[in-house]
Amino acid sequence: MTDDYSKKIEQYFNKELNEAEQTAFEQQLTEDSSFAKAFEQRKQMEEFLAVRPGREKLKAEVAELADSFFQGDSRSDAKRIPLRSRLYWISGAAAAAILLLLFLPRWLNTAPTYSQFAEHRPLSLQERGEDQKGVAAIESAFNGGDYITALNLLEGYLENEPTDLLAQIYASIAALEEEQATIAISRLSPIAEGTSAYRSTAQWYLALAHLQQKNYVSCRNSLQNIPENDYWHTKAVQLLKKLPQE
Repeated sequence: MTDDYSKKIEQYFNKELNEAEQTAFEQQLTEDSSFAKAFEQRKQMEEFLAVRPGREKLKAEVAELADSFFQGDSRSDAKRIPLRSRLYWISGAAAAAILLLLFLPRWLNTAPTYSQFAEHRPLSLQERGEDQKGVAAIESAFNGGDYITALNLLEGYLENEPTDLLAQIYASIAALEEEQATIAISRLSPIAEGTSAYRSTAQWYLALAHLQQKNYVSCRNSLQNIPENDYWHTKAVQLLKKLPQE
């Protein structure tokens, strides 16, 4: 930021511009992209300080930083730093502190989402009887990402094959992709509580269903039930680390 930019923007936020200067200032914003960018950065800082709960503390800390820097070493032989350089150093430090406080908490506290962890293996149902075309249609719809069609076809399939746990799980996944977490939970819970080979897979997708509902406690409980030697365990550990602390 140039000296001229900095001075004008400072005067603007301190309400030191007269009517003519205010008009010129606003005109420059529309004509000078660099000036407009500098103004927007300062505006974001001002808005941040105006709404964050800890703004007064931050202002006090920045003021204390400025005081200590300006006082410096009072010895006569101490190296003197030009006032302008000190101002730039302080404004830069303050800007860095504000930006860190503004954006870092968002990065650290952003809760994970279903879409970040949804990983689906291709569906391959065991062909039963003469219904090869029906099974192929289900697989084609699911593996092609047409989850609403896959869900409808799986519902029909499960009317005839209610004990097919793999189909139950993939119907749950299709429901999750359509943001129908309640339906998925009702299907997955019995499998997750059972003793079949699909138990851990059901636990994983049950955790994702709870995650979709932002029920982090239930999500954590399901993840913790996945054994260490299971395929989904590594994913479970990654998700556990990102879950908000309740």
